[in-house]
Amino acid sequence: MIAKAAELKEKVAKKALENLDWPALKNHLDEIVLDEDKFSALLGHIRRTNSLIMAYPNDKREKQREEFLGSLQGYAHANLGQSALPLAQETSVLNKIERGYRSILEWLEQCDISRLPADVRAAASIGRAARQCDLVTRSFHDALKTRKEIGLPGFLLRGENSVPLSPDGAITAIVECLSMTLVMEAYKNNWFDAERDVVLPTLPTVGDQERYKAGSTELLAQCWRRWRRMEQRHRFRGGELKEMSRPDLPNGIPSSVEQLIVYDPPKAEIFDYVANERLNDRLGQTLMEMLVETDLREKASGIKEKVVLPPACMISAEEGHSGVSLSEIVNYSIVDDWERPGGLRLLEWIRAYCVLQQLARDHESRDDSSGNLVFVVAREELISILKRCGLSQQSASRFVKAAALKESSADLFDSPLINMQDGLLLVFGPALIAANPARVVLSIIAQLGEPLARKGKAFEADILSFLKEKGLQAKTFKVKRDGEEYEYDVILCWGDYIFIFECKNHSLSNHHPIQAYYFELEMRSSAKQVMRLAEALRRYPDILSQKMQVDVTTKTIVPCVLNALPFSLPSPIDDVYFTDASVLKRFFQERYFHINRPYRIDDNVQLLHRTALHSLWAGDQPTSEDYLKQLREPFQVKLMLAHTDLGSVPFPISSTELVVAGEFTRTEMSIDSYAALVGASATSIREGQLAVAKEVRKLRAEAKQMRKPGRKV
Repeated sequence: MIAKAAELKEKVAKKALENLDWPALKNHLDEIVLDEDKFSALLGHIRRTNSLIMAYPNDKREKQREEFLGSLQGYAHANLGQSALPLAQETSVLNKIERGYRSILEWLEQCDISRLPADVRAAASIGRAARQCDLVTRSFHDALKTRKEIGLPGFLLRGENSVPLSPDGAITAIVECLSMTLVMEAYKNNWFDAERDVVLPTLPTVGDQERYKAGSTELLAQCWRRWRRMEQRHRFRGGELKEMSRPDLPNGIPSSVEQLIVYDPPKAEIFDYVANERLNDRLGQTLMEMLVETDLREKASGIKEKVVLPPACMISAEEGHSGVSLSEIVNYSIVDDWERPGGLRLLEWIRAYCVLQQLARDHESRDDSSGNLVFVVAREELISILKRCGLSQQSASRFVKAAALKESSADLFDSPLINMQDGLLLVFGPALIAANPARVVLSIIAQLGEPLARKGKAFEADILSFLKEKGLQAKTFKVKRDGEEYEYDVILCWGDYIFIFECKNHSLSNHHPIQAYYFELEMRSSAKQVMRLAEALRRYPDILSQKMQVDVTTKTIVPCVLNALPFSLPSPIDDVYFTDASVLKRFFQERYFHINRPYRIDDNVQLLHRTALHSLWAGDQPTSEDYLKQLREPFQVKLMLAHTDLGSVPFPISSTELVVAGEFTRTEMSIDSYAALVGASATSIREGQLAVAKEVRKLRAEAKQMRKPGRKV
């Protein structure tokens, strides 16, 4: 009997690559007997090992890397001959990426801001970022006041040359760039403590001149951010990376540019983008509905007095919204959940971030200066405030530590606290004001590598309960056949179809390329699982005849990966459909998609006008054929795809190198674009809304008359 060849062990390979430990990797390669397939897998690990790229100079480690890769190249050539050549290509890509980072650093050294002391640079960058966030926020509110049509998501500002600009995207870019700038300064000036937390010196007062000079740092931090995003997308998601030099550059390129780098993302990346945008819209819509339908703001108690945890009290409308949203996302009530991912209950994570958010708002309200949104607080004072707001001493201390800016932090949304050398904490309020606490909590827990153990089973139970409430034949069970176990999360027998739902409750990427890669791996694994389950039903028809009294031979089996969060694909891959709970529940709950427009009659009466535009059902009741059509082309995805474009904004990485990287962006959703998608008349929709608006004005006038003193009813 021939023994099966050993496979490359991912854990061993990754550890050796991280530590640049050639003897350890060689021993493993000797054990498994290196061939082309295993070498290809190893090349993938090399491509995706972040520590092999040294954005900042590190002579010692660079020499270790050179020796490590040289030894691997020699070993691979001796064992595989010409098949070892792709290693040189991977090394070339890593060097190209590293050169981009170094070019930006060298360019920064030539700027006026670099001639200022380090503490002045940091203070100027923080002050400039705060003012930039304030400018975007004010522009957004001013634009809202002049907007004629409301009720549709995806509202965009108009930037320079009338270029559409997402307010959320603009603030995210500013905050992320400041995060990178501070970490960059920490590298240059050794502003890290033993645990790699950023620790800033006492910052001086700066003026407009210093903040103006910090514009070059902001610009290059933006270039750094875009370069990092581009190279991570290329290494983890694929796509084509091309280089062109003079005289082969296309027309229109500035004469100073000697080299052009072009990145075209893989087409499939658009579905990750759509999923994250759908989640953002869902969170925003939930907040607006709660504000309209409840007295969230009136119930908010603030943080001045002692306040217990929800559900008894909430400190802000955002806390109420975040608690509901996060409960929907994990599919169980976080009020009743006592697990402690990262050392805090989910309820405590939300409360702590909302306390910081409210603290920033309280500072903002003192006057109109954006400078008030950047302030310092003593560590013990902040812990005391958190304790007053329902956290224990231990939970408060853990949160303050977790929310501090680190070398590895995602950004200042997750880590809005910055340690100072005098022991105080600098709070970057603009990130807190703009943040959605539910998304931030999911992000920080993912950064900490803490799984939410309950959410998988809770999601399965929720879907099963939902389908049964609709009067459908659905079940979950485990069976064994020929020594193998088959676990069916949810099976729905409906009409001529058997829908197998493999229920998954994984976090979305939040537009992060590395997290998107691992989400895609999870989806591939889930697809294999559900196909195995489908094959078992075909091989063992007695399973369904025993469990559900259904003859599988007369039905069509439809394997589905069902996501808790809004990730769906517009067509099956290898006969597997990828759908989500939002698509499923929305299909059964209501026939039509509407354009909604809220109206306020008076303080106590509100009206929501709904215009039906698209039907999910062919008749008055949903059918299995209707649902299969939604699986093949979910309307929510179709709507978002119709309002998504692939564009690019060129950015430099040196005075002679320009990069063009494709990025997906939202286009504004309007009555015209919505009507065009569904084949409706935009004119008719507007006429209907004008008629309703006319009636609303009458109702407001009548309500005003009723409120007059002495009015008899």
